[in-house]
Amino acid sequence: MRTYLIFALILILSVSVISACSGTGHQSLWERKCASCHDGVTKLNDKVVPDKEQLKAKYASLDDFTTACDGSPSCMNILKHNRDLLRSVGKEIGINPSTN
Repeated sequence: MRTYLIFALILILSVSVISACSGTGHQSLWERKCASCHDGVTKLNDKVVPDKEQLKAKYASLDDFTTACDGSPSCMNILKHNRDLLRSVGKEIGINPSTN
């Protein structure tokens, strides 16, 4: 009986841990690294940080977007020196691949 109780307890705890770990689902690069600041409300140097739609409207191509991000504030250090990651973010939010 005691062995059964220990087994049941381990099973319940395992299921709880697995459920807690998998609850977040898949988040895009934009959602994980950018969306919390680029929400159209957050301010940086007394200016509102542009949201996803404003960025899409502002940049005609992924090259324009990645070039602009190269000169971004230090808070974007996690992405700004990696053009491939910046291009991925631009694609996720719907910026055109090229100006052609």
